[in-house]
Amino acid sequence: MWRRPVVTILMFVIAMILALPMRAQQKSVGPSSAGPRPNAVRPYVACAAAMSALPPRAQQKPFTQEQVVSMVRDGFGDESGAKLIEQRGIDFAPSEDFIQTLKAAGASEAFLNALRAAKPPEPANAKKPLNQVQVFALLVGQVPSHRVTMLVQERGVDFEPTDDYLQEVRLAGGEDELIGALKSAKVTKPVTVDPAAQARQAEVQQHAARGAELFQKTRYADAEVEYRAGVRLDPKNADLHYGLSRALERQAKTDEALGEAREALRLSPGSDLGHYSLGVVLGNKGDWDGAIREEREALRLNPNNEMAHYGLGVALGSKGDWDGEITEEREALRLNPNYDSAHVNLGVALGSKGYWDGEITEEREALRLNPNEELAHYNLGVALGKKRDWDGAIAEYREALRLNPKDDLAHASLGVILVNKGYAEGVIPDEVITEEREALRLNPNNEIAHVYLGWALGYKGDSDGAIEEEREALRLNPKNEGGLVYLGRALGMKGDWDGEIAEEREALRLNPNDDAAHCSLGIALDQKGERREALKEYRAAYELNPKNPDCKEAYERLLKKMRR
Repeated sequence: MWRRPVVTILMFVIAMILALPMRAQQKSVGPSSAGPRPNAVRPYVACAAAMSALPPRAQQKPFTQEQVVSMVRDGFGDESGAKLIEQRGIDFAPSEDFIQTLKAAGASEAFLNALRAAKPPEPANAKKPLNQVQVFALLVGQVPSHRVTMLVQERGVDFEPTDDYLQEVRLAGGEDELIGALKSAKVTKPVTVDPAAQARQAEVQQHAARGAELFQKTRYADAEVEYRAGVRLDPKNADLHYGLSRALERQAKTDEALGEAREALRLSPGSDLGHYSLGVVLGNKGDWDGAIREEREALRLNPNNEMAHYGLGVALGSKGDWDGEITEEREALRLNPNYDSAHVNLGVALGSKGYWDGEITEEREALRLNPNEELAHYNLGVALGKKRDWDGAIAEYREALRLNPKDDLAHASLGVILVNKGYAEGVIPDEVITEEREALRLNPNNEIAHVYLGWALGYKGDSDGAIEEEREALRLNPKNEGGLVYLGRALGMKGDWDGEIAEEREALRLNPNDDAAHCSLGIALDQKGERREALKEYRAAYELNPKNPDCKEAYERLLKKMRR
């Protein structure tokens, strides 16, 4: 089966607003039975004497959560480690679960008390009230309205929200909860106000509001125009650069989007969400190593940024590290159980490891949270198909297509499932050809649609049409096993047994465990009179897939014929 690339559901988030404080990320710390090794690197104590020689800023750099874990593992979870924590502090908020894990690993009470007493440094802008542009930037960045509400409640705003402004927030996707929070928010206005700057800021806010409204309406080119106008008025406003980057990204102007994301991060270098957002753009450009680097930097700045855990999971999964993705998506869901996109991608990762029941559970939870999540319907169809629930899979693909009729992959996959159901029932519906042709109308380079359109045409007796489609699939991807197998069968339909033998052997070179290729090769060899070789191929096919009765029957028939 097939699923669309995970990157297509990445959400690009504006980077100016710091994450809300949440429980610290928990990591397992195992006890060290051997204690510190004789020649172990001891960075915390060995360097203590040299601290006075370091610049003041270097002396005060707080310990990270990972460094605290390493201290305990290396045997410094005692009073000496406690003194260092008192001197340098920490850059995270330790949860009680984390404290207990350290205790189990051998940390002393003095060390744990020092950790409890330490206060992580608060980012300079963590408690600054939100301005008008930032509220729009968050909404355009797909930060959930509920989370924006929490930020407003925690930090307040630096302006008096007017009825017109509240209406603009609604048009940008703000929900009633956010509107209510803005109405009751604590207002902290700047001490001094420059009338000229205030007038310019009002104009900037209008462009941001209009850009957010147009973005919500999927008019991305028009949103780009508004954000560019805002940037011209206020080129040092990181929020505007991120809004512009998002509008450019939605128009597939990836290089321009990347430039704007980098500029926004240059203007706000300590923003964890900024690094997250840059990682998203890099991922959409196919630079997964760059994406991983940015997401990890975001998590170094704020281990509780669930969107960065989500983004890191996407990047790891795109490199085939499904276990890594599962870990990150689950951490994102620990921080925010209602994160529907994380449920979707956790399902993808579980399914990619063959845990289809797990994927079904996650995709259904995503749909409970957001019934209109097209990708969750699509992925649920994939998982149900793997469980041979053909009707369930068909229903999910149809729902995905109701939500997005232009999804070529969903059309192609619906055709595939209709083939599976029809094959089981003995009748292949004409709808298979209809769906595959619609997929190709939307995307002529969809190799899956070419493969299964060729299969359906061959089934209907159109061998020339089948050969044409399979060859086009193989032009797009010479290593498509299905295309090779079905091209071989179509050639065999025309009596070209040598042609079929060549195609099936190429399929088996790519995948020696392809039972369909073994079976088809057996048929061609049988037709050529090479019975012993045919018998070997039938047997290999049957042993690989005992549920395929055709190969078993062919093996038994030929064996009986040879024994006469």
